[in-house]
Amino acid sequence: MSLVRNSCQFVSDNSKHVKINKEELQKQVNEWYINNKHKYKEFDEYECHLGGDEEQIVDFLFILDSLNFCFWPQKDYEYENLSSAIKECFQKCPQQFKAESILKMTFEEFQQLLFPNFPNFPLITERFRLLQHASEVLMTFFEGEFVNVIKAAKNSAAKLLNILTTQFLGFQDHAIYQGRQTFFYKRSQILIGDIYAALKGQGLGKFNDIEILTMFPDYRVPQILNQLNVLQYDEELQNMIKNEIEINHGSEYEIEIRANSVIAVELIKEEFKKLGQKLNSIEVDWMLWQMGEELRFDIVPHHRTLSIYY
Repeated sequence: MSLVRNSCQFVSDNSKHVKINKEELQKQVNEWYINNKHKYKEFDEYECHLGGDEEQIVDFLFILDSLNFCFWPQKDYEYENLSSAIKECFQKCPQQFKAESILKMTFEEFQQLLFPNFPNFPLITERFRLLQHASEVLMTFFEGEFVNVIKAAKNSAAKLLNILTTQFLGFQDHAIYQGRQTFFYKRSQILIGDIYAALKGQGLGKFNDIEILTMFPDYRVPQILNQLNVLQYDEELQNMIKNEIEINHGSEYEIEIRANSVIAVELIKEEFKKLGQKLNSIEVDWMLWQMGEELRFDIVPHHRTLSIYY
């Protein structure tokens, strides 16, 4: 999306604390290409993901990506745990996560369904608030059904992104950098990418402009890019990350990490293209995210920012 790419390019061009090592980036892409590491696991290869009916799958993904943010500092509960918990709920009673049911749900019921052993889970009250807000939007404008949001976009990722980021508070992921607005739209883009991947670009997952999406700037991709020396941080920022010191949401540090990750993935995509390997930005993201997940206990820490956006 031009909003994300253009605003992140401005941040990258003016960054004080983060820079992209283009020589190392090119070297890594060549190695990945030679060793066939540009492959990634498909959506349905993950045990934690729901399969079956396409309308139920998109409902599952809407709930998952409405809640898919900030798993630290909680230990022993990651994306896979949340996805598995939501999957189990859908398998038992999919109606409990319809918008009408969510609006009747109490916080205690929500917590017991998804976080029964983690009463102090990070930002849990925000998760409940955002899920209730999303349900209100569905009931008010889309007859209570997320599938109607997708249909309103008419096979356009750009239109779906616009609906999500203008009508749903939890997807309005942007910040101010040097007086200019910077757009990231991590969870709204990942929701569209997940729908596309889960349905293999068919039916409700058909988007004629999927290439407009950028990578999804979160924790894991910057972490692996930093480990590989593709993203280089100044000494103060690197020490903060090494010592797991919290970095404020909306700070220059955080914005530069996320924006440079977006631009680094764009450059990686272009390097693959030079080698005759066509990948879009979300495919590069999937590749890097999976690398980071596999190595997450053996690489530099990820940056610590408490945020409802990723």
